Order: sequence, then C-alpha cells, then structure tokens
Amino acid sequence: MSSDSNRCDREVTGPHQPVGYLLMRVHRALRATIDETLRPHGFTLPQVTLMFALAHKSGLSTADLARRAFVTPQAMGEVLAGLEAKGCVIRRAHDSHGRIQPAELTQAGMEARKLCHEVLARAEAQMLSDLSADERGMLGWPLERCLVALCDPLAEDAVRDGSIRLRTPPQKMRAEP
Repeated sequence: MSSDSNRCDREVTGPHQPVGYLLMRVHRALRATIDETLRPHGFTLPQVTLMFALAHKSGLSTADLARRAFVTPQAMGEVLAGLEAKGCVIRRAHDSHGRIQPAELTQAGMEARKLCHEVLARAEAQMLSDLSADERGMLGWPLERCLVALCDPLAEDAVRDGSIRLRTPPQKMRAEP
C-alpha cells in the first residue's frame, strides 16, 4: 500500500471545519484506500459497484448501472466490457427493446463480488479502526439520515411513517472513562 500522504491531504482537522468538507476528505481517503486494495485483484470501484448492484437486482440496464456507480452510461459500457472480458458479467438482448442489454452476474462474477466484499470490509475496518465500538455504532445512522435528506427531502415523511427503514437509531454514547 502506498504511503498515507498519497491518500490524505494532511490538513489539520479542527472543531470549526464544515462537516461536508470533512466528509469529502474522508471520501477521498477511503476511495484511495479502496482503489489500492482492489488493484492487486484486478478490479476497480465502478466494477465492484456494478457487481453489488447486479447481485441486488439482476438484469439492470447500462443506464441504471451507470446511475448506481456515479459514472456516465458511456463509462459504464467500458466497465461492463471489462467485466464481460473477465467472465464476471453477461449481457443478453432485451426481449422488447433491441438496444437495451440487461446485465447479469455469472458464477465467476458472484465469486469476484464475494472477494471484493472482503477487500472492501478490510478497507472499512481500517477507516473505523480508531473509533470505539460505540462510535462505530453511532456513525451510520446519522449519515443515512443525511443521505435521505439530500437525495429526497420528501423521503423524510417516509422515514417517519416507516415506509423507508433506516438503521436502528443508536443508543446514547456512553462517556469514555
């Protein structure tokens, strides 16, 4: 793995940094860590995102996959081609839409997804390594709420009425002795 200086901007953190700015810095460092840990296995983060999406819902179109991986449909075409070449994905012509080619994971793709999941879990563990168990437990829930608020402000009502379920709210953090 490369030195931390390649991943982290080493800017001193402080109590007055905006949360959004800190989230961007964490994202950049996590992305670099993920890329470094995936590289020896021959995968990229967009490829892994695609495999996770197809494991959740098979038969997605290139456009659907591009939205989920935060890339353009043209870039997703390249990602799909790379996974097809590795035997991880197959695309078949759609029954009623000639240009749409829904993608599916192959057995090799399912095995690759499992390997990549383990690699990503190690990167996440590294990110969370300095947090206590209580801090780790508290981190996800407010981030999910932020995501809901940013992606669909109307979803707040769905969260309240239970039609969208978030993680269980964490218990109050105990004071460290």
